[in-house]
Amino acid sequence: MQHTAIYVRQSVERADSVSLETQAELCRKDLAPEEPVEIYSDCGFSGKNTERPALRAMLAAVRADAVRRVLVYKLDRISRNLSDFTQLLQIFAEHHVIFESHTERFETGSPMGQAMQSLLMVFAQLERETISGRVRDAVFARARAGFDTGGAAPFGFRKTPCELLGRRTQMLIPDENAPAVREGFSAYLRANGSLTSVCTDWNAQGIRTVRGGMWSANTLCRVLRNPVYVQADARVYAYLSAQGAELCVPEQLPECRGVYLYTDRRQNRSRFTDLHGSFAVCAPHTGLVPAELWLACQQKLEASRRKRTAGKGRRSFLSGLIFCGNCGSAMTVVRGRHADYLQCSGRKHGRCCGAGAVWRVQQAEALVGAAISACLERYRSGQIPVRDMQPEPSAVQELSALTLRREQLLQQIMTAPAEAIPVLTDAAARIEMRCRRLTAAVRPRHSAVKVPEWQACDTETCRTIAGIILRCVIVNGEQLHAFLN
Repeated sequence: MQHTAIYVRQSVERADSVSLETQAELCRKDLAPEEPVEIYSDCGFSGKNTERPALRAMLAAVRADAVRRVLVYKLDRISRNLSDFTQLLQIFAEHHVIFESHTERFETGSPMGQAMQSLLMVFAQLERETISGRVRDAVFARARAGFDTGGAAPFGFRKTPCELLGRRTQMLIPDENAPAVREGFSAYLRANGSLTSVCTDWNAQGIRTVRGGMWSANTLCRVLRNPVYVQADARVYAYLSAQGAELCVPEQLPECRGVYLYTDRRQNRSRFTDLHGSFAVCAPHTGLVPAELWLACQQKLEASRRKRTAGKGRRSFLSGLIFCGNCGSAMTVVRGRHADYLQCSGRKHGRCCGAGAVWRVQQAEALVGAAISACLERYRSGQIPVRDMQPEPSAVQELSALTLRREQLLQQIMTAPAEAIPVLTDAAARIEMRCRRLTAAVRPRHSAVKVPEWQACDTETCRTIAGIILRCVIVNGEQLHAFLN
């Protein structure tokens, strides 16, 4: 026997929202007392998609031809997405199910009635996206001010109530795993230290992740890269800015504070290696590891990542070393009809429009090879002298502070009014000139070494030398920039 299905949904229980019981009661008033009814109730589920248990159960009953009519309190209770709503109506039509709404009362059998349904659903979807945008803006506003935005505490911390800027929030404080975190950073930097060795030690000691699982290289890598553990200074913020993060820090940096890293989940990027669209916020808690230790771990992690990728491709010694200047993604070798070409991997995944020009692998290798050959010649001729003198600590500190200030100015230029741009640009240019002088003063020099001729090297030797000499190669339009170590 067919029955009437009453579908009710409530995403968040608030004082001004219509409860599930009230929705069902109002819908029952539209039915005869003797009519068989089954209520399908979803509590705590959004209408942005159809991944709801009660809705799936009702659709299963519809497909089994056990439902004669579907009744809802309001159209946006069954869906807030126009595409999903259209598919639901199509399923109802295929099984001759009548769909009605208690609030929106109009005839739906004619094209005009169906158009009215679709029009109302457009506004329901607009309302959902507007609410989602307001919530997202509020969360980012709290994040930029250093407030906790929810979620589990990172490994080594627990949350405690506190007051920040006159408002109640939560703050991180070390827990019983904090000593293990400090030891983990130090153990990774040892000569024989690796992600696998640290994971093995922690698993043997019975130390478990936040979710109670065993440690793996990936989970440990996320801990080592997370700036929430660092006692941040200007060098740390300069590093995060270089990775693409927007800095939200005071003019006078407090000492030993950790860093909150907030990332828009809509951004399809690696959380810690590509920080474009992220905010680096000065957190109210004290970090667990010194800045020198944390930065040294980042350097080792980056070197390990480059080592895993550099030279792995068989078609070019540039594999793992050449990147798109537009999006930063690696350039990969693709085989064409007449030659091998370089293609931005971000373009293949729809994140980039390409490097701006078509590059043949042979052409790129010739240009980069010429730069490497010239560098090797300077080594052989002794033009690169030995520098025994160590840089002054004051110069290193000044360079770190100026680098941070330059990044802040560049970010201010993006949102500054037109009349302020010349002043900010001039200040950034002066800081850039001073940074160049300090960089030249603190940069270590390499001693002259005996190396083979580049043209006489085989493929494996070329790949090895490129991994040592090259920092990276950037393809930007019709230009190719080779950055040497």
